[in-house]
Amino acid sequence: MRRLLKLRTWTFRGTDAAESSMVVAVACLVMPLVLFAGASWLAHGEVQQQAEERMARTLDLLYINVRATFETEYLVASNVTEVIDEYSNADIRKNEQKVHVALERLIDPLPQVENVWVLDEDGKPLVTAKVYPAPVGVDYADRAYFIAHRDGNMQRYVSEALRGKVRGTEFFQYSERRQKPGGSFNGVIAVSISPSYFTAQFSRASSDKDFTASIIRADGEILARFPAGGPGRLGPETGFMRTTAVEPDQGRYVVDAGAIDGIARIFVYRKLPGVPIYVVHGVTTASIRSAWFSRMASHLIFGVPATLGLFLLAVLASRRARQEGAALASLREEKQRRETAEESLRQSQKMNAIGQLTAGIAHDFNNLLTGIGGAVEMVGRRVPQPSAEVTRFLDLARSGVSRAATLTQRLLAFSRQQPLQIEAVDANKLVSGMSELLRRTLGEKVQVETVLAGGLWRARADAAQLEGAVLTLAIYGRDAMPAGGTLTIETANAHLDDAYARANAEVTPGQYVLVAVSDTGSGMDPEVIARAFEPFFTTKQRGQGTGLGLSMTFGYVKQIGGHLKIYSEIGRGTTVKVYLPRALAEGTAAAEATPEHATAIAGSGPVVLVVEDDPVVREFAISACREIGCTVYYAENGAQALAQLEAHDDIVLLFTDVGLPGDMNGRQLAALATDRWPALKVLFTTGYTANAIVHHGVLDHGVNFIGKPFSISALAAKIKSIGF
Repeated sequence: MRRLLKLRTWTFRGTDAAESSMVVAVACLVMPLVLFAGASWLAHGEVQQQAEERMARTLDLLYINVRATFETEYLVASNVTEVIDEYSNADIRKNEQKVHVALERLIDPLPQVENVWVLDEDGKPLVTAKVYPAPVGVDYADRAYFIAHRDGNMQRYVSEALRGKVRGTEFFQYSERRQKPGGSFNGVIAVSISPSYFTAQFSRASSDKDFTASIIRADGEILARFPAGGPGRLGPETGFMRTTAVEPDQGRYVVDAGAIDGIARIFVYRKLPGVPIYVVHGVTTASIRSAWFSRMASHLIFGVPATLGLFLLAVLASRRARQEGAALASLREEKQRRETAEESLRQSQKMNAIGQLTAGIAHDFNNLLTGIGGAVEMVGRRVPQPSAEVTRFLDLARSGVSRAATLTQRLLAFSRQQPLQIEAVDANKLVSGMSELLRRTLGEKVQVETVLAGGLWRARADAAQLEGAVLTLAIYGRDAMPAGGTLTIETANAHLDDAYARANAEVTPGQYVLVAVSDTGSGMDPEVIARAFEPFFTTKQRGQGTGLGLSMTFGYVKQIGGHLKIYSEIGRGTTVKVYLPRALAEGTAAAEATPEHATAIAGSGPVVLVVEDDPVVREFAISACREIGCTVYYAENGAQALAQLEAHDDIVLLFTDVGLPGDMNGRQLAALATDRWPALKVLFTTGYTANAIVHHGVLDHGVNFIGKPFSISALAAKIKSIGF
C-alpha cells in the first residue's frame, strides 16, 4: 500500500515536471515569435512614422521654395503695375521701348520668369520684357486666364501649362487683372513661369530614386513635376482630387497605382495661400516596406530574439523618453515664443486701433478748424480798425486755432497720417548739429554726451521730424532726472534679424540706422513701458504735459517703416532705441514748402473751381479764393465738378479735397479733368493723408498740396507757387 502510494506520488510529480517542460518548450517557441511579432509591429510603425516625418520635412522645403517663387511672381506683377501705373494703354504703346527696358531689367535676375506680358482689354500685347517690339497680329483673348480676368472679374489667376504663340516655349502663366480708375477691365499683366525651373529645383531636393514632387492646380492640372512625364491633368477619380475636396488646405493620401506611372505611393500636399496651387510630394510604399524589411533582417541576424527584443524595448523606451523630453522642451520654447509674439501683436493691434480712431477725429477736427480759423481771419479782414478789445479777442481766437492745429498734427503723427518729406539723412550730422540746442534746452544739470559711429549708413527719414523726435526723447530723459544726470545719444549701424522680427510685430528684417537716447534717471516699470506710446498717457502731474510726445514719435517712426523699442530698469535709467530704415539711395522725396505769409493783389488771381463736400470748409475756401482776387466756381462732388468744367472753359485751377462723396475721389477727378483739359492745374487739400495722393505717408512727386486748416495767406502763397 505504501509502495503504491509512493509510486503514484512520483507519477504525479513527473507529470507536473513534464507539463512544466512542455510549457517551457512552448514558451521557448512562442515567446521569440511573440517578441519578434511585437518587434516587427513596432518597427513597422516607427519606419512608417520616420518616412512620414521625412516626407513632411521634404514637403516643408519644397513648399517654402515654391511659395517664395510665387511670392516673387506677385512682386514682379506688383512692380510691373508700378511701372505702368501712370500710363494709359495708349501711353504704354507710345513709350513701349522705355517700358520694355524697365521690364527686362526687372526680370533679368529671375531665372524662373520666362517673360512678362502687358495685354490690353482686347488681348493684344502692349509690351513684353523679352521681345521688342511687341509682336503684331498675336491675340491672347482666347486664353483661359484672359477670359477669367475679363469675364469673371478674377484678380489673380494661375493658368494651365501653355506653349507660347511667339517663341514656342513651354510655361504656365501667373496673371493679374488690370482695371481702370472706375473699376472696369483694362487688360492683364501676365508673368510667364518656366516649369523646367521647378523641375531643376525639385531634382536637387533629394537623391532618392523614388522621390517625386509636383505643382498641381486645384482642378488637377499638373504645372511642373519631377521626374518629368505623364498626363497633364489628374482626373476626378484620382486620390489627389478626392482628398483635396475633403481637406483643401493640406493632407495626405495613398494610391495603389499612380495615375502617372502606375506605382503605389504615399503623397503629402499643401496649398499655397491666395492661389489654387498645391505642392505635392510622394514616396513609393515599396521603399517604406524595403526599409522595414531591412530593419527586421538585422533583428534576425544579431542576437537571441528574446535578448534582442528586450534590448529593442529598452532602446525604444529610452528613445521615446528622449523624444518626449525634447518635444516637451521644444513645446515650452515654442509656447514662450508664441506668448511673446502674441503679446507684441496685441500691443500693435491696440496701437493701430487707437491710431485709426485718432486719425478720424483729427480729420474731422481739421475740417472744423479750417472753418473756424477762416471765419476768424475773415472777421479780422472785414473790421477796418478794430478796437483793442476786439483785437485781443481775435488774437485769442487765432491762438486757440493755432494750438488746436498743432494738437491735431500731433494726433496725425501718432496715427501715421502726416505727410512726410523723406530724404537720405546723415544721423551723425543731425545729432552733432543739435548738440548746442540740446544743451540750452536741457539745462546745466544735464550733461549731454554723443557717441557717433564711424561709417554710419544714411537713414531714410524726414529730417525735421527726426530732429523733433530726438529732442522729445531728450526732454523726456531730462524730466526723468530732476536732480541732474547724463543724457547719452548714440548712433550705430544695426541689423534686425528674422527672430527679432517674429517677436516684434510690424518689424521687417533688414538693415537699420540706430539712434539711441539714454538717461540715468528713475526708469520705468513694465506697466508704464506697455502704455508709453498711447496718446494722452502720462505719468506727470496734471498740467505738466499732454502725453503726446512719445506717441507722436512712435507714429512718425512707424510711418517711415522704422521701429522703436524701450529698455528701462527702475532706478537705473532708460534707453529708447529708434531704428530708422537704411537709405539705399541718396535722393530725396520732399514736398515743396509753403510760406507762412503771403499777400494777394485783388483781381489778380486765376479762375478757380473749388470742390469740397463739407459746407463750412467749402464756404471758407470760396471766400478765401475771392479774398485773394480769384474768380470762383464751386461743386460738392466729382460729377458736379466735371459739369462745371464743361460749362466754364475759363477755369484754370482745380482746388479739390481728396476725400469726396460718391464713386470719384479727388485724385480720380483730377486725373479725368487733366486728361480732358491738359492745361488745367490742380491743388489738393485734405485733413489727413490716408488717401490717394499719398503713398505710405509720403507725398507723390509733383503733387500740389495744402493741408487743412489753411490760412488765406498760405493759400495765396500756394496758388502763386503753382504759377499764377
